[in-house]
Amino acid sequence: MEEYVPDKPRLPKIVVIQSVIIGILFAGENIFGFFEQNFMNTYLSHVLWEPAISVSIMVSLSAAVGLIMNLTFGILSDNSRTRFGRRKPFFLIGGLFSGIFMILFAFSQNFLVAVVIDAFLIGMFSNAYYVSERALIPDIVEPEYRGRANGIISIIGYMGLLLAIAGFLVANEIFAIENPKDPSGTIITKEGHLFVMMIGGLAIIICSIIGFFLAKEPSLDNLPPKKGFIEELSNIFNFLELKKQKEFFKITLAYTIFQSGIAAIMPFLFIFIFSLGLSTLELVFTVLISFPIMFIVTYFLGRFSDQYGRKKFVPIAIFIVAIGISLVLFVKSGDDVNLPLLYLCFPFIIVGLLGLATPLQAWSQDLLPDEKRGTFYGLLNFIYTISQIVGATAAGLVASATALGIAWIFPLGSLFFILSIPFFLRVKETLLVKESVSTD
Repeated sequence: MEEYVPDKPRLPKIVVIQSVIIGILFAGENIFGFFEQNFMNTYLSHVLWEPAISVSIMVSLSAAVGLIMNLTFGILSDNSRTRFGRRKPFFLIGGLFSGIFMILFAFSQNFLVAVVIDAFLIGMFSNAYYVSERALIPDIVEPEYRGRANGIISIIGYMGLLLAIAGFLVANEIFAIENPKDPSGTIITKEGHLFVMMIGGLAIIICSIIGFFLAKEPSLDNLPPKKGFIEELSNIFNFLELKKQKEFFKITLAYTIFQSGIAAIMPFLFIFIFSLGLSTLELVFTVLISFPIMFIVTYFLGRFSDQYGRKKFVPIAIFIVAIGISLVLFVKSGDDVNLPLLYLCFPFIIVGLLGLATPLQAWSQDLLPDEKRGTFYGLLNFIYTISQIVGATAAGLVASATALGIAWIFPLGSLFFILSIPFFLRVKETLLVKESVSTD
């Protein structure tokens, strides 16, 4: 008989400190990603007046470039042996150029320029930042600490997201105008988009510099000799090598289905919010209700995943969140907005988009091969790439259908969440267990 070890060792001080530093890197990613995922999309609809399907095209192209570049930079960082470490040069360069190109995006004059900057230039450099930052976590944090470490990282990172939302609220207050095509909603002007993209660009630049100087990577002495890019790439697709990582690919499939739900909601979330025509005070109240709940849930999910196992609470949490998100469909009826229902549903949206990632990240990190974490994080990026293509395309078609409307992206996202549950249940538990001795 097997049972989970209930006792968990106290977090060492060095793990806490490095988790805080990686949390700052994650905050930079969240601030940048918030504006990249939302306001580059609203730029198309509010400034260039592109249809919803154009958002899906740009998101899908960005995901495809991310798929290639995430794997590329994962291989390169695994085989980097610089005096600054393996990961730090990549997230520094990636952060600097991602920030610069985000600011330049706000000067796009047409759809083609916007796609080149977002999908190709930002798609390349942001993935250098993402893969090196994420691989740093399992590099320095042992499995028995990863749930709580990911909790610390997530909470600090989501504080960065709160700063991004504060920037959005300021932009909404200063730059929002009545939508000339739909007087019941609002849009953000070109100047407002430049304002928020300067925040996002500068944030990732600053956080990449902080991380570069303060993060402590493990010694390179115990690493195997580095390999050439082509050799490493060919090894990835070696059938015998892939067969050894069966559990990794199980969680990749499950996570891809789950992430498709997020990708169905995220690109259109702020387009939906703007369609409600909420006041700044109503938006602030929505945030003040949602984020404290999300922080509490994130903390306990990280704590419980170290104490009881990675997947014990995941299926139930996913199901509850999916039901709560589906109720958003009834928030708006005609021109009327049901504010109490919005305040009830929004915490479920935030937990689904952000909070559930804590046990899922610890779980997937446990399954990364020790010496190829960057490379396999590149493979794990299939989760975000394929899910963006599937989720964003499906949501774009739903949102473009006049008979359905944009609110139907929420039950669509919930459907993906629920479909992922049986696949997560097939992935093994990775937390160490002990054998109980039978007295028979």
